[in-house]
Amino acid sequence: MRRVIWFDALTSKQLLIGASLKRYLAERGYETILTAREYDVIRGIVEKLGIDAIIFGKYAENLYEKIISESERMIHAVEILSRYRGELIAGVSYPNPVEARVVYGVGKPYIVLSDSPHAKHPHRLALPLARYLVYSKCIPESAWREYTLPSLILVAYDGFDELAWIKDFPEASSRKYVEELGLDEYSYVVLRPEEHKASYYEWGFNREFWFRLSQKLIERKLRVVVLPRYSDQKTILSNDLRDFIERKMVIFPEQSYAIGPALVKYSLAVITGGGTMAREAALQGVLGITTFPTPLYVDKCAEELGLPLYYIRDINDICELIDVYMKDIDRYREKTQFIVSRKKSPNEVIYDLLRDLE
Repeated sequence: MRRVIWFDALTSKQLLIGASLKRYLAERGYETILTAREYDVIRGIVEKLGIDAIIFGKYAENLYEKIISESERMIHAVEILSRYRGELIAGVSYPNPVEARVVYGVGKPYIVLSDSPHAKHPHRLALPLARYLVYSKCIPESAWREYTLPSLILVAYDGFDELAWIKDFPEASSRKYVEELGLDEYSYVVLRPEEHKASYYEWGFNREFWFRLSQKLIERKLRVVVLPRYSDQKTILSNDLRDFIERKMVIFPEQSYAIGPALVKYSLAVITGGGTMAREAALQGVLGITTFPTPLYVDKCAEELGLPLYYIRDINDICELIDVYMKDIDRYREKTQFIVSRKKSPNEVIYDLLRDLE
């Protein structure tokens, strides 16, 4: 009998986790239905990496459109799952209202993976319907209290979500995706602006910050790779940085070439308005800097372990740190390998839970 799991990805990070989990579980006798929506670089990653995923529905920006989009995705998801009646074991995803409602509706357990208790809206909608919450032990149990019911089982593990694809989906970090863009190792910095349209994000898009930071980096003879989250971010920043783009000092990769894990791994540094890419960088010994408005538990934990991850919002301080890091890049990478070797991927934990469910 087939043993089927459903994973629905709403972001490129979730897609990478889903793809790595799909492979990890396939080697252990499980089949994973991986689905996703049209958002950011999801389709480009799916096509470039040859990921077996079904893409349907889209990201919506205002509140009414979000409800409509989620309702349409729910119907489509039910149609897909109906082909696996009696074979579906569980749903697994980041907090996801569509998956939560569908999995609960068909009477199967729902496993939530999360490292972002600050994202209130999806957690409030998804966690009440979940059986398990899997999270890094960097996050205190109290951080989840406002979302949880007594029936929810909390499972903390000693690791980081980003290790899912770093360990179990290494081809996403292939050097060839960097070479296709004409980039050399350590010669560029990756910039990832804020997720300012997310329901939980209250601080807006700091256009001036990313423009001035790009200028400062270029003054250091570094190339800048910008990975915008939204089309309007790309339009605004590409217009602001037009002169540098013409001089090939700033690159906005097309979606099919914007393979984040590869760009992160071979960069000199990653500076992001969120947390994921900075942690992904630091876990591989690359300088990771986050400008997220409030410190995050997992970021603080990574920094305390000695990984090269920092919370800095001042442009001059960022550039000074890059100057220091450039003097001894290899030392950071060697130190990081030792630290990370003892940490878990969430895939290991999810597999154990699935075995318990059976």
